[in-house]
Amino acid sequence: MNDGYEEILVKRGKTPKDTILKAVIIGVTAVLVAAGIFFFNPLFLLAGMALGLLGYYLILPNFDLEYEYLYVGGDIDIDKIMAKRKRKKVASYSKDNLEIMAPSGSGHLTPYLQGAKVVDYTSLDPEKKTWTLVYGSETSKEAVVLELTDEIAKDMRRFAPRKVFFD
Repeated sequence: MNDGYEEILVKRGKTPKDTILKAVIIGVTAVLVAAGIFFFNPLFLLAGMALGLLGYYLILPNFDLEYEYLYVGGDIDIDKIMAKRKRKKVASYSKDNLEIMAPSGSGHLTPYLQGAKVVDYTSLDPEKKTWTLVYGSETSKEAVVLELTDEIAKDMRRFAPRKVFFD
């Protein structure tokens, strides 16, 4: 068999929203703990500790994200790795449902993006080349933005020559 196989690991960049939310969680936790100690109020202290634990175990790991693309013979599976501790399968895309693939911003994508839900699994680095893949089914259409290598794009063209564009 001559199926292409490649794994790509992409570290998600930090957004200003992530930084602000992280600072708010840490700030509110610190204020509640300080208020509990200063006013000798165990309710503030417990609320601060609960928020701190909740933030540390449930919310803050979502800010340290990596995406792993597994490309096998035209099909792409995407996993989300949170804080290098937990892995979760996010999506799986089949070459059979591919409508179009082109570099992000290409004019070929314009008619296909109408009504499509856009999902971004990239590092958010504007310097890196991204590809937009539009997958459709009977019920919905999804535009997936990925950081793929040129080898994967060439291999995808082998499976769907009329659906993959390089310009």
